[in-house]
Amino acid sequence: MNLKKVERLAYSILEEFKITEPHVPIRNIAKELGISVIDEDFSDSDISGMLFRDEEENINIIGVNSSHSKNRQRFTIAHEVGHFLLHKGETTHFDRGAFRVNYRNSLSSTATNKEEIEANTFAAAILMPEHFIIPAIEQKLSDGLDISDDINEIGEIAELFRVSPQALYIRLGKLGYI
Repeated sequence: MNLKKVERLAYSILEEFKITEPHVPIRNIAKELGISVIDEDFSDSDISGMLFRDEEENINIIGVNSSHSKNRQRFTIAHEVGHFLLHKGETTHFDRGAFRVNYRNSLSSTATNKEEIEANTFAAAILMPEHFIIPAIEQKLSDGLDISDDINEIGEIAELFRVSPQALYIRLGKLGYI
């Protein structure tokens, strides 16, 4: 799918759930979409999360690594919601009949796989929508912030969106600010 369409899907979800504030309640959105979110202390700390889907029984579960930071957990949940909405019926990481498991690990963040890029794009767009990011960043730029110098300079904005400075930095790059 074209990445602009992926972003439009994220924005349509925000509109559907009448999200008007930068802190997007991604756990609530997942629940409203029929996905249970379970915090799990995965034995492999490299695993950020996974999506389990049983299409025949209509069971959808996101497992998120409880040992990761809250901001990383939010991105992981958004990433898995992206898989849920974008990749129905496609084999991703594990496929046995009607059962499907997708998982997110450190390689997902630097994705070259089409599905992972789409899920990351969806997560960034839903958690850091352009129509919320632009006013926040423009205000900081007018206050003299130089975002090209130091990733830590955007920490305050990242906290507003409850994402990591790294995730915000990447998003700002995609939006042409860096």
